[in-house]
Amino acid sequence: MTDLVVLLDVDNTLLDNDLVRTGLEQELSGVLGRGQASRFWEIYEQVRAETDLVNFPETMERFGQECPDTGCLSRVSATLYAFPFDRYVFPESLSAIRHVASFATPVILSDGDQLFQRYKIRAAGLEEAVGGNVLVYVHKEQSTGDICKRFPATHYAIVDDKTWIHAAMKAAMGEQITTVMVCQGQYAHDPAHHSFPEADLTIEGIGGLLALGPEWLNASRA
Repeated sequence: MTDLVVLLDVDNTLLDNDLVRTGLEQELSGVLGRGQASRFWEIYEQVRAETDLVNFPETMERFGQECPDTGCLSRVSATLYAFPFDRYVFPESLSAIRHVASFATPVILSDGDQLFQRYKIRAAGLEEAVGGNVLVYVHKEQSTGDICKRFPATHYAIVDDKTWIHAAMKAAMGEQITTVMVCQGQYAHDPAHHSFPEADLTIEGIGGLLALGPEWLNASRA
């Protein structure tokens, strides 16, 4: 058992996922045309609404079933798996991970499907940065038992851009976890998502993690 495990979210915490989405939209429009690309994203949102999960493999499966062009799915797959995710890592993310690793065990904790989300994390260089410590769940806030089993520690800290994740993790783990809100991305600045209790700590960007040592991350206000 280690003293401290720091759980690091990916999308809009370590990786600028808003820009990733914009980039993918442009790439898919180029290879599919606007009409088919628009339909791809419609299916993407349908799958997300039905499963409460970003699931590119399922989106591709459904899109392929209705696409009249037999080569369109190959073009989608090639575009997704050739996308330069490493270019969209926030500039201070890797420094922040190295800083955390100097006094704690950094673990990536992400929501998503087990195939493409893991590929994205690896392609972005984030899996290597945390020494392979990557956990992906449908709902990470509902998986605290498994998280603690896989990475046992005296205390945990979670760094995430979503207020409801902090609230749920705090409800599940209480004083055993310190919550760190990162004010990056669409959710962090959406008033509709600020009806939850404040996180223990707030930083403006992932670079703010560089100023937080174990004395901060080991402390909980619960």
